[in-house]
Amino acid sequence: MKIIAIDTSFEACSAAIVSNGAVLWSARKLIGKGHSEILPVMVRDALAQTGLSAAEFDRIGVVKGPGAFAGIRVGLAFARAFRLGFKANVIGVTSLEALAESAECDCPIAPVFDARRGQVYAALFDAGRNMVIEPFVAAPREAAARLKAQRTELALAGSGAALVAEHFGACRILPERYIDPVCVARIAERLDPAQAPPAPLYLRPPDAAPSKGSIFDRINGV
Repeated sequence: MKIIAIDTSFEACSAAIVSNGAVLWSARKLIGKGHSEILPVMVRDALAQTGLSAAEFDRIGVVKGPGAFAGIRVGLAFARAFRLGFKANVIGVTSLEALAESAECDCPIAPVFDARRGQVYAALFDAGRNMVIEPFVAAPREAAARLKAQRTELALAGSGAALVAEHFGACRILPERYIDPVCVARIAERLDPAQAPPAPLYLRPPDAAPSKGSIFDRINGV
């Protein structure tokens, strides 16, 4: 199975190509903004370096959120456009499960992203990366309380880990802050396409929304 994976959910613009478990290509650029300009060039280079064409992919894994509103929209729009006319299934992967898979530890893990506005995005997974608490948004103190109610011993990872650790007590903070696109591909490989649609996961209203009738509404069938 050939899979291309992309992530534009936060400041990183990342992509990877995995074929039958083997990593053929992977790249990450920390750009902050401008994902819509960088991602097409990144994927073009990936195809050129691997010698693959868009028609050869079986699946497209894309991070659907939670994350930055504009970044999520860019990734989802690109993934849907990339598959037009081809057989590939587009698989939506949450940023939190992708970060949990990216972290190198064999213990329960809470991936946490700084959501700004005094909040964090968080979730909880056990040592086998099975979801214990679904993705949620909350103030760091509340997030710590919700996580601690389920696990008194766990590891934190992500840009919001330190914010939650202040209220959690003794816990391990992992170095992983960014999603590995290879992990997005591997998650996309095992998910059921019918159960993982490429629909955005915001968890809270965006600061700004596209006007009705925009291209993003048409992409998501609104």
